[in-house]
Amino acid sequence: MQTNVKTDAKPEFRRILVVSKLPAVKETYLPSFQTAFPTGYQVCAVSNSPISFDSLEEAIEKKRQTCQSEVVLTIDFNRNYTTGYGRYITSNNELFMEMINLSTGKPFWRAIVTTAGDNEIPPRQIVQQLIKDRVIDGSMPLEKSYQSTY
Repeated sequence: MQTNVKTDAKPEFRRILVVSKLPAVKETYLPSFQTAFPTGYQVCAVSNSPISFDSLEEAIEKKRQTCQSEVVLTIDFNRNYTTGYGRYITSNNELFMEMINLSTGKPFWRAIVTTAGDNEIPPRQIVQQLIKDRVIDGSMPLEKSYQSTY
């Protein structure tokens, strides 16, 4: 993942709106962002659903007002390309992510990541990078593991 932070534009925030502009994601993808962020962050999410009657801009505005979000994290498809040849050819998707301060409209974090044919980048990977880049504070919440008691 390649990232860039504009530290002088980075606001203090606790409420984040995650917007997926990806063409197709699993039903559980966006809700998993709510458990990926450190304690103290309120996360809401909205996606570009083909069956929604609202435009994406309308859905974003409604969710932003409901959640009182201070920043928005947008995940978007950038490009698709193939590498290799013959039976060794692989398809890759490049995703673009950006965080914007909603009070100024200015971006303060950007990232490009390449995935091997998948549209989704794990939310925990994004949050880990945001912590590493000092965009958010805290530590990764522990992943819940479910053990059988048979």
